[in-house]
Amino acid sequence: MFKTASIILLLSLAAGAWAAPQARIVGGREVDIAKHPYLVSIRYRSTANDSYIHKCAGAIYSARAVITAAQCVVDIQPEEKVMVVAGANTRLGYDGMPYPALKWIHHTSYSEWTVDYDIAVIIIDDTFDFNHTLIKPLPIRESRPANGRLMTVTGWGYQEESGPSTRTLEEVDVPVVGNDECGSLHGAGEITERMICAGYLSGGKDSCHGDTGGPLVYNSELVGLVSWGRGCARPNLPGVYTYVASLKNWVEDTIAANL
Repeated sequence: MFKTASIILLLSLAAGAWAAPQARIVGGREVDIAKHPYLVSIRYRSTANDSYIHKCAGAIYSARAVITAAQCVVDIQPEEKVMVVAGANTRLGYDGMPYPALKWIHHTSYSEWTVDYDIAVIIIDDTFDFNHTLIKPLPIRESRPANGRLMTVTGWGYQEESGPSTRTLEEVDVPVVGNDECGSLHGAGEITERMICAGYLSGGKDSCHGDTGGPLVYNSELVGLVSWGRGCARPNLPGVYTYVASLKNWVEDTIAANL
C-alpha cells in the first residue's frame, strides 16, 4: 500500500522518522487458491517484448469485471498491456488462467495525497469461466462488520516489511478497528467514510507490499480492498482498506457504462 511515498517521505524526514504508508501478507499462512477463487493477480508489461509483472491483486466481481485499487491502474498508460490471471497460486508464470484486460477505470475523485476513493474497475476482453472451480465472483457486502470481527485478506505480498515477496498465495485474519480509533492512531482527517481499518493493535499480522488492491473478506463477501498503511504489521497502526460498500453505486455504474 503506497500513500504517495514521496510526500510521506518528506514529512517523515522532517519529523526525524521514516513511517511511509506501504502497499502490503505478514504473519499469515500459505493457502490454496481453491479457498479464495475470486482472487486475481493483476499484471502488466510496457512493451510486447517485456514479461508480465505482478503489480497488484484484485477481486472478480462479475463475468467481465474485476475490482481493485485505483493506485494499481492510475499510472498505467493505454498503450501498455494489462493481464488478469485467475485461479493462480503463484504470482509468477501462468499456473492460472490469463485474461487480457480491455480497459481499466479508476474513480475520478481518487487522490494520491489522501488515498481516498481508492477503487478501480478492470474490464476483461473475454468472460471469466465460472464453471472452473478456481474462478468465482465475490459479492459486495452491504454492511460494515462490527468492530473486532475477523476478516480475511489474501495476496502475494511481502512476508515482512523489508521483503521479500512470497511467490505462493497467503492469507491472514485481521480484526475490524473502528474508524474513530483508527483515525486517532493514524492522524486527524486521515480516515474517511470510504475507508475501513483492520489489524491487531499489538501488530504482527497485516497485508504488505504487493497485496495492494486485494480483497478483504467477511463471510464470503467483499468488504474492502488493500489500500494503505504505515509500514507493515506495526503496533498501533492498523491497515487501511477501501470500504467497497460505500462505493458500490460507482462500481455498478462504471461496469454498466463500459461493457
